[in-house]
Amino acid sequence: MIRAALYARYSSDQQSSASIADQQRICRERAERERWQLVGSYEDAAISGASMILRPGIQSLLADAQAGKFDIVVAEALDRVSRDQADVATLFKHLQFARVPLVTLAEGEISELHVGLKGTMNALFLKDLAKKTHRGLRGRVEKGFSAGAVGYGYRMVRRLTSEGELVRGEREIDPVEALVIERIFTEFAAGKSPGAIARDLNADGVTGPAGKPWRDTSIRGDVRRGTGILNNELYVGVRAWNHKHSVKDPSTGKEVMRLNPESEWLRNAVPELRIVSDDLWQAAKRQQQALAERYTAVKEAAQSRSAQGLRRPAYLLSGLLECGVCGETYAIVVGDRYGCVGHHRRGSCTNNRTIRREDLESRALAGIAERLVSADKIEAAVAAYAAYINRQNRERRIQADADRRGLARIERAVAGIMVAIEDGLYQPAMKARMAELDREKAEITARLAEAPADVPDVHPGIAEIYKRKVAALTDTLADPNTRLDASSDIRSLVGKIVLHPGGKRGEVHATLHGSLMGILDFVNDNPQPRATRVITKASPGSRG
Repeated sequence: MIRAALYARYSSDQQSSASIADQQRICRERAERERWQLVGSYEDAAISGASMILRPGIQSLLADAQAGKFDIVVAEALDRVSRDQADVATLFKHLQFARVPLVTLAEGEISELHVGLKGTMNALFLKDLAKKTHRGLRGRVEKGFSAGAVGYGYRMVRRLTSEGELVRGEREIDPVEALVIERIFTEFAAGKSPGAIARDLNADGVTGPAGKPWRDTSIRGDVRRGTGILNNELYVGVRAWNHKHSVKDPSTGKEVMRLNPESEWLRNAVPELRIVSDDLWQAAKRQQQALAERYTAVKEAAQSRSAQGLRRPAYLLSGLLECGVCGETYAIVVGDRYGCVGHHRRGSCTNNRTIRREDLESRALAGIAERLVSADKIEAAVAAYAAYINRQNRERRIQADADRRGLARIERAVAGIMVAIEDGLYQPAMKARMAELDREKAEITARLAEAPADVPDVHPGIAEIYKRKVAALTDTLADPNTRLDASSDIRSLVGKIVLHPGGKRGEVHATLHGSLMGILDFVNDNPQPRATRVITKASPGSRG
């Protein structure tokens, strides 16, 4: 019996979670009519069809297709799978390689012709939809209404027209939030940093945009993109629109913001929405310019290093430290001391403990040497893991080889029976033999489909290789001048370091989190993506 898998998706252009259930129902009815066995169902909810890269449902479907878990994929229509022309072609190629046809209720079995024609039609639909949406938003702005979300300092006006229709895009000043806006501009113009302003607002219990704690980035934003409190021209009675647009990165599927030419910007005067005076606005702009000039050299040096591929962590443990109270990052907050960013920059965490960078690095390196990279302690575990993985792989390969030989034997037996029948040598026992061969073939096929994929074999001498690399790493870490060069190896061995406040004054406890997969990466010089790593052990470092 043919094994079938269903795929359904609904996106924001439909706004109905019942759509998935409806799609699955009609696809299930088709499968029942065709007498297909349903073995799986995949779905993506509230996700656009413009890209497959970020959709977990379609990614799982492709992985299971390549693993042979089903024989056919059923969907309502090709545009439910994807509207992106390149994605449709890529999906079709992957399914063809896995010998899994794609059947839709609207188009039937998908072929190269469907991929070309429907893919082009769907791509044109997306482009036309984007143009119509942009045209509608522009018309709303030109009529004096807002075409975006409700910004901080304003609230939505809900009223009906004389025809009884809801007015969309009308805003009015929120008096409470307007006072916060004035406070931010006044303090910044007086020389107070965005981080200090955010920290004081959180300490005073003032809620930030979208009900979240204040951050320095939500205040300073980006001058070129017009983001952040300090760059919102609406606060001086000017509604700016169309100064940026988003495009999808084809390699990641994520949206990337790009600036439009200034000639395409649309500005309308809305004096009734002014919160900040011109004098205060200009004072804030002068302060922004002064700060930009002060840090120009630092910014240019960082951009140069990044462009040349020379970017590396500022400190040995940069990006690895986490607050055990709120989960925020631990970073340099004053002088040469690490502290919780949530407490020191935003005032949203109670963890006020700081620790000298050199002290923390010394404790962390001692913990790494003792708990994670001690060759004597790890050797047995790595060797046992290698032996287990290699043994499992050998057993799976032997079974798979036997199953393939069994399938070939069955095919030969069936062919022999068919030849005998064609030659007029039919015997009643042949029917029972054919049924027996069919059952045996189904069992072997199911076993092959359910067999897990091989994990790459682990080198039998990995423990000895590990010892040599540990010795080299230890020498590198012992020299303060070369210690930072080992930052990539440290990141292979350490998933994160969680810092908790201790019971005594100034005491900070540190816990190292490492993974066996990270150790294997360290040995093989072939790091895996961070998202695929599983932390299998949490080892405490030395405690203060």
